[in-house]
Amino acid sequence: MTTVQASADRPSTDADHRLDALLLERWERDPALPAIVSGETVLTVGELRERVLRTAAVLRAHGVRAGDRVVIHHDRSVEFVVAVLGAMFAGAAHVALGLDDPPQRTLRAVQDCAPRAVLTNSALRERFSDVPDLVVLTDEECATYPPTLEPVRDASDASADDAVAVIHTSGSTGRPKASLISHRALVSRIKALQTTHRMDECDRMLHHTVCTFDMHLGELYWPLLAGATVVIAAPGRHRDADHLAELIRDQGITTVYFGVSQLELFLLTRDPAERYDGLRQVLTGGEVLGPELVKRFHARSTASLTNIYGPSECTIYCTAWVLPRDPDLDTVLIGPAIQDTELWILDEKGTPVADGEPGELYIGGAGVALGYLNRPELTAERFLDAERLPNVPSVSPHCRLYRSGDLVRARPDGALEFLGRADRQVKIRGIRIEPGEIEETAKRCTGVGQAAVVAHGSGAEKRLAAFVVPEEGVAPGSLPSSVREALLTWLPPYMVPSAIEVADELPLTPNGKLDRRLLETWAAKRSAESAPARPVQRAPVGESVDGDLDADLDVESVVSEVWCEVLQVSEVGRDDDFFDLGGDSFKVLRVVETLRERLRADIPLAALLLEPTAADFSEELRRIMAQGPTD
Repeated sequence: MTTVQASADRPSTDADHRLDALLLERWERDPALPAIVSGETVLTVGELRERVLRTAAVLRAHGVRAGDRVVIHHDRSVEFVVAVLGAMFAGAAHVALGLDDPPQRTLRAVQDCAPRAVLTNSALRERFSDVPDLVVLTDEECATYPPTLEPVRDASDASADDAVAVIHTSGSTGRPKASLISHRALVSRIKALQTTHRMDECDRMLHHTVCTFDMHLGELYWPLLAGATVVIAAPGRHRDADHLAELIRDQGITTVYFGVSQLELFLLTRDPAERYDGLRQVLTGGEVLGPELVKRFHARSTASLTNIYGPSECTIYCTAWVLPRDPDLDTVLIGPAIQDTELWILDEKGTPVADGEPGELYIGGAGVALGYLNRPELTAERFLDAERLPNVPSVSPHCRLYRSGDLVRARPDGALEFLGRADRQVKIRGIRIEPGEIEETAKRCTGVGQAAVVAHGSGAEKRLAAFVVPEEGVAPGSLPSSVREALLTWLPPYMVPSAIEVADELPLTPNGKLDRRLLETWAAKRSAESAPARPVQRAPVGESVDGDLDADLDVESVVSEVWCEVLQVSEVGRDDDFFDLGGDSFKVLRVVETLRERLRADIPLAALLLEPTAADFSEELRRIMAQGPTD
């Protein structure tokens, strides 16, 4: 039997497991400390407390009560933090929806979670005008409400098992799954972080993770409960390594979380001689972490580097491994269980595997979510009570285990090695995606009879490919473009396949199931066939005989050419988005480096990150080039 467990003594009262009670106690101690820094704005603990309780009072006045949900629709900002905390103090669970999601997906999420209210700003409130009986409150409206500096919730109706956050992830049936995270779960995770990676009033943590990932909860609640300061990255610049490096240096950041790909990009794009010794501790995760990246980070900083692992259904993380400074490191583990966590490695029959053998990871303990919102069948499938695991007699009687779908094996010291997925879920640029959701959405497209989506490639080159079978009488030629256009209105860009192919029929295995392996082979082969040949070395384009840049240079053509080379697509339209075409942070670097050489211009990475369409990016390049070529 293989079991990996860790535990910590739990406080005896519900108040000790509730974020509102813990934050009030923390805030009353140090009201003058800086709580949030955003650009030139510095909000003290006392000022944050007043704004949060004012927002909570507004929500309560509009009928928000314990068990309700409040949608937060803000850019990364002070207002976002105030809205998240205000919803929590009103007794509700916040549902943060990304501003870049297509409007239809946003409205579908609103319908799914049935919020009592929405907190947003005046520029965005019209997005919810078609939702009947929905209270939409803006910052301006909340600011006019009389301040209420007393707690707005009656402690008698408070429970540590109330939901505090709703995290949406991709779902296999075409409908996103929404995990319900309780106060108890999130408090447990914050205490675990504070136990092993302590912060205090001298620390500053960077908040730059997008609001649809559960790590944004750690970036807010952890420093605020520790008395540290939250430093907010500018909206839209969470991919901008220059901006993040500036914040780390100028704001004295000591603690930061980077997704693995983002950490890779950060190190690649900064000066190799630049060091980050001001950082004290860095956490990373979300993707497989390679030993070479670990070594490169250790060569640039004295900070500790910790690999954390855990699905959002288990609240931020459930294992952690502090990376050793070992020049011979060849395997990066995801670590042993953190406190208040119980891990089991089971085979297909639900029986514990022998020591050192691979199996599927089941996760229990305080961090496990309450389940999926309004999805009882799916909750029952993924969250298992002890009585449903008869072959695991040592599971605590009241324990619930989340079936992760991840394959692992335990080392003798209890640290786990991640081996991959046991189901169809994939990760593209660190984002969990269920191909089934894309398939179901594609089937809704006009003219599509069948659809299948697979992932091919590995690491930064992993891509999604869709195969669609047209309905009878539908001309296949225009189907890929119409399907892409429709998917972009229903799905976020990272879920839209980089390739959409028309097939006469979908291949089947001998037992009648869809042959996904063959589709993956097709996708990889067609990707290789469509990739343009590697260009020969050339002089910078647009250079005249006397060495000056040609004033009539067609920048858009150069951009299109470079995008085709890097993205391995045959053509690029003026309104095509770099990331919709399969771009990622590594390809941003390759595009910018190539264009710097060909255009002889000092092009910042932010140019493509902030202007991702071909037309807008080309216009930004023209502006940069008008300032003169580099030496």
